[in-house]
This record gives sequence, C-alpha cells and structure tokens, in this order.
Amino acid sequence: MSLVIALAASREAVIGADRRAIAFLGSCPTLEEELYSGQIKDDQQLLNRARELGAALQITSNREKVWRRGDLLVGEVTEISVVQSRRRRIYLTPGASLQVDITSGGIANGNADGKATGEARIRAWDGIGCTIFGNRFTQKLAYDEARKAGGKVNELLIKSILVKAGESTASVSRESTVLRSDTKQPDPRAAILKALEEDCKESGWRLCAPQ
Repeated sequence: MSLVIALAASREAVIGADRRAIAFLGSCPTLEEELYSGQIKDDQQLLNRARELGAALQITSNREKVWRRGDLLVGEVTEISVVQSRRRRIYLTPGASLQVDITSGGIANGNADGKATGEARIRAWDGIGCTIFGNRFTQKLAYDEARKAGGKVNELLIKSILVKAGESTASVSRESTVLRSDTKQPDPRAAILKALEEDCKESGWRLCAPQ
C-alpha cells in the first residue's frame, strides 16, 4: 500500500494518490517492515537496504491509482502476489462514497473462459468525509496533516499531503495525481452501487453484502 486520499464533500469530490508500485520478487519481511513503517526515506536508501538484505525489487512511479468512471471518481491500493491480488477500492461522488475489498486470483485461477474471478465485498458506505488508504506511516502522516488543518480537508491540502509524503518515505512516489468532480448525482448511492456492479460484471467478481 502507498497513499490514496479521498474527499466526498457536499458539493464536490476529490481524490489523490501517488504513483508508486513496488514488487517484491520473493519474500523479505524485514525490508517490508522497514519500508512501510517509514524507516526508509528515499529511493537510494531503499535500493541500498535491499542490496544489504539480498532482496530483489522492481520499483516504478507510473502507476495510476485514481481514475474517472464517468462522473464518479475511483481509487484503489493493491497488494499482489503470485497467486492472489487484494485491492481496497473507493468509489465517490459529492455526498457519498463506498469502500470495497476485492480479492481475486490470476488468469491461472480463472474460470473456463480464462477470465479472472474473485470476490468484491462491500466494506463501508460513507457520506460526507475524508477516507485515507495507505500503510501505517502514510496514514499517520495524512491524519496528522488533516488535524493541523483543523479537519478542513480540501484539494489544496490533499496535494500538499501527497508532496510531503513523497518527501518523507520511499513507499510513495514524488509524482502524484489529483482528480476532482463537482457533478452531483440525483441518487449518489445508487450511482455508486451501479458502477460497482458493472465493474464486478466486467471483471468476473462476485459481489457480496450489497447495502
């Protein structure tokens, strides 16, 4: 996980995320612990520590974790292994958001048509408010910055948090993407649920616990 910040306000929705993707080619729990607890501050330190521990990594900074789905905004963080991928996704629009946990296998674990299968489980429905996905270091950083701002989260604050995170830990990139929408839906929850159902159908996920 890295950092995704989503704001559903009454008149707008804003979502921002870094673009870092780190693939561990083999298990290295020591390095993962150091990275996701904020002990490793920059890319060079990460590469040096990986070399010391004999860990193999692939690091990129071009993965988009937020996107538009029509007038809705979507973001996710992922954890991928050889046999399974786990995603935490958020759909949002002015006035409402929906968090979903998605577990799926690769093509090798797919159905008879070769399509990946999995399960999408609704985690939480939220109204107006801010949601933060990330590792414990980036989450704490984001919550601390929001508290300093008196809880007044807006697009400018989201951008500044992403910049500060990129300067503080190698688990996020210095590059980031921030999207905004002020299109209000007649029924925000219905619009979000429809988008999730369509994504489940397209991806072969079974939707559990719809609310």
